[in-house]
Amino acid sequence: MISVIVPVYKSEKTLEKCVNSLLNQTDKDLEILLIVDGPPDGSGILSERLAEKDSRIRVINQENQGVSKARNRGIAEAKGEYIRFVDSDDFVDEDSNEKLLAALKKRDADLVIAGYRHLYFGRDILKLPKEGTYEMDGLTGAQEEEWRQLYLQGFLNMPWNKLYKRELIKECFPLDLNLGEDLLFNQAYIRNIKKAAVLSYPVCNYIQDERGTTLSTKKRMDKIPIAFRLYEETTGFFKELGIEDGNMPATKVVTEFLDDLEGLAFDPSMGRKEKMEVIRQYGKALKELKEPGRHPALRKPDYKIIFFFYKRGCVKMVYFLVQARGLIVRILKKRG
Repeated sequence: MISVIVPVYKSEKTLEKCVNSLLNQTDKDLEILLIVDGPPDGSGILSERLAEKDSRIRVINQENQGVSKARNRGIAEAKGEYIRFVDSDDFVDEDSNEKLLAALKKRDADLVIAGYRHLYFGRDILKLPKEGTYEMDGLTGAQEEEWRQLYLQGFLNMPWNKLYKRELIKECFPLDLNLGEDLLFNQAYIRNIKKAAVLSYPVCNYIQDERGTTLSTKKRMDKIPIAFRLYEETTGFFKELGIEDGNMPATKVVTEFLDDLEGLAFDPSMGRKEKMEVIRQYGKALKELKEPGRHPALRKPDYKIIFFFYKRGCVKMVYFLVQARGLIVRILKKRG
């Protein structure tokens, strides 16, 4: 049985669609754990109502302690042999459990990593990793490069595109981070496995809109020390796997900083002065990193241009470019 863990917080508008996509799975042998994390809206009441309709749903209430604590509670409460995580504002393909489980069993794997659809500001972007099977204690040269690409393309970051074996989860999500905890959880899990399977098939619809770009100035500043911690942890992770990282952790930090800068254009909670301060602080942090390696994102026109001025400390120009790109994205979204 697959135990699907769904943290519930401020999701009364999206939860029912999420849960229905799980109830409609072609593989019916599952339990759905709705971990209600003290939401201030009606999503807790909605969770109870959904549970009344199907015995496969269990509602577990806790005081608001954050998504990591909710996921950890789900792991502790799960009864299934396999674990899957789904966010309450996303939804999954109806055959996704079946596909994940079939790949895990057919390839005798301990972990399955799959693709997803990124529903980003009205755009449907299909993100698929390269199909493969990896003996984690004996990666070949070509497989090492494929594993590097999995990391650089972000497929190792999130938990909701994966299927785990519950017995192999030795470390839960860290509670001292509010960003990047997923990556550290996945790295800890991968250290305990013998074989990983990669499925070039989408299993989840990840929704990102303007809400996902709104962060407090403090939280954005918190991202800098967190990024350096992830940089150090990931450098050690690849060393343990015996993979030459080629400055990949530094490259990932740079691309994530650029992602965050581009998101500033959609954040109404911050004024021009605050946004420029974020750009300035990220620029200072960038100088402390190794020179990033090659990455496809850094060759995209918008990233390439912004990065050119970014590493030279041209705060005003970066701000202008970020705002201009945001305007273009909004125009394209209106045109459909």
